[in-house]
Amino acid sequence: MLQLAGIFSDGMILQRGKTCMIFGREDQSREVAVELLGKTYRAEVKDSVFAVEIPPQELSRDVTITITGSERIVLSDVCFGDVFFLTGQSNMELPVSRTLDVSREEVAASDYPYIRQYRVTPQYRLAEEKIAELPRLPWTRAVPGQIGEMSAAGFYCARRLYDKMQIPIGLVLGAQGGSTIESWMPREVLREFGDFEKTIASFLPDGAVQAYLRRRDEHIASWRASLESEDDTSFVAETAEQIPEDAEPFDVPSILEGKEIVADAEALARPWRGVVWFYKEFELQKCPDPDAFLYVGDLIDADVTYVNGVQVGRTEYRYPPRKYPFDGSILRKGPNVITVRLIIEGGAGGFVGSHPYFLRSGAEVVSLEGDWKRKWGREAACPQEDFLMGQTIPTSLYRSTVVPLRDYSFRGIWWYQGESNSDQPERYHEKFSRMIDSWRSVLKDDLPVLAIEMPDYQDPLTGEMPDGWTSIQDQQRAAEEEVPGCAVVYARDLFTPLELHPQRKSELGARMAEKAEVLFY
Repeated sequence: MLQLAGIFSDGMILQRGKTCMIFGREDQSREVAVELLGKTYRAEVKDSVFAVEIPPQELSRDVTITITGSERIVLSDVCFGDVFFLTGQSNMELPVSRTLDVSREEVAASDYPYIRQYRVTPQYRLAEEKIAELPRLPWTRAVPGQIGEMSAAGFYCARRLYDKMQIPIGLVLGAQGGSTIESWMPREVLREFGDFEKTIASFLPDGAVQAYLRRRDEHIASWRASLESEDDTSFVAETAEQIPEDAEPFDVPSILEGKEIVADAEALARPWRGVVWFYKEFELQKCPDPDAFLYVGDLIDADVTYVNGVQVGRTEYRYPPRKYPFDGSILRKGPNVITVRLIIEGGAGGFVGSHPYFLRSGAEVVSLEGDWKRKWGREAACPQEDFLMGQTIPTSLYRSTVVPLRDYSFRGIWWYQGESNSDQPERYHEKFSRMIDSWRSVLKDDLPVLAIEMPDYQDPLTGEMPDGWTSIQDQQRAAEEEVPGCAVVYARDLFTPLELHPQRKSELGARMAEKAEVLFY
C-alpha cells in the first residue's frame, strides 16, 4: 500500500527554489516514482519508507503531481511558493475567527486562495527510534468559509506579503497553546539547562503520553462531574421565571476573590474551587428578533450560559471570548433572565474587565454591565491533581512536530512564544538560541527566524504583570543580536487590557511583514 505523509494532499504548497522531498510509506513496491511537469523522479523503498527528491522548481500554480508505487495517487492544485513554519504557543495559534471584534471588515473582504495552511496536530511519540506521523489533514485556504481557521498572525502577515509579491504562501502551523520552550527542544540540548531526564523517561515508551493524557482527561472529567448536583436543573428552571431569592448582589465585570466565611467573628475570604451561579435580569423594549447574540465578555474559568432557562453557549476553559449567537425566539418583550453557571478552578474567578458584555436582539442592544446576582453552587470535594499538558512535556513538540517535518522544505520560521515560561524566565534567551540551532540541524537548512516579542499583559486576577514577563520580553529583544539570521518584531504595545490573547493581530501582521521582507527576501 502506498501512503503519503499527511502533509501531502491536494492544494499543498511546496517551497520554490529548494530541493523538495515527497515522502511516505510503501509496503509492496520496491520503487516510488513522482511525475511533475513532464519529468519523472524516482526513489528506492527501504524498510517500507521512501523519499523522492524533487530538484528546485520555479514559482508555479495549479500543478498536478502523480505518485506511483503499488498504487497511483494524483495530487492537484499544487503550488510552488514560499512555505513558513509557524511555531510557539497560543498567540501564534489564535485563529482569525478570534480577531473579528477589531478586524471583521478586513476579514470579510479577504479572498486569498493562494495563501494556504496545514495544521500539525502532534501525535506524541518521544522515543528516539520512533517518528511521529504527520496528521492527514487538508490544506485550508484564506477564503470565505475557511479563513477563520487560519493562524491570525500568520494570515495577516501572509496577506501583506502576497499583496506585494503575488507569491503563493504556505503556512505550516505547529504552534500549540500553553507550550513551553522546553517542549520544543531536543533531549540532548535540554541536559544543558537542568535535569529533565526523569520526566522525559516516563514518557518514552510508545503510547505513554497518550495514556497519561487520557488519565488527565478522566481526572478533570471526574472533578467536573463531582460539581454536578441535583440542584443544577432546578436552578436553571428557576431562572426562566425569577432569580433565586437568596442570590446576593454582584457587580459585572469583577472578579470573585473567594467565598467569605465567618470565623472568630471576622469575615474571611478563602479560595473557592467549584460552581458559582450568576444571574442578570434585563428588559427588551422591542419584540424579539430571531437574530440574537450574547457576548458575555471573558470569564474565568468554564461556563454554561442560559437565556430564560435555555442553554445558548458553553466554553470549557478560561481564555476564549464568550460569543454566543442564538435563536431569539426564546426571548420576550419585557423581562428576561441570563444565567451563567461558572466553574472556578483556581480559587478565584469571575467576569474580566475591559471586555464587551451585551445582548443584541436584531437592532436592539442591551448592556449587561452593572448589577447581577450571585449564588454559591457546589464546591469541589478535593483539590485537583497537577498534570502536565502534552505541550508542556519536555521535548514533546520537538519530537512530535519538528522532527516529522525534517524532510519538508521551508523558506523560514515564525516563532511566537514565551508566556508559559514567564514564571521561570532564567536563561530563556540561551534556550531559544540552542533550540534554533537544533531545528536548523534537523531541518537540514540554515533557516532565518522571525521572532515575535510578547505584548504587555496584566493578569486579571492580580491586576499586575506576571513575574518574569518583562524579563522574557527583554531576552526576546536580545535574540536579534544573539541569534544569527533572526529578526524580532516589536509588539509590547499591541496589548489589550487584561487580555492574554490580544486581537490586534492585523497590526502585528503588518509589522511582521515589514521585517519579513528584509529577512526572507
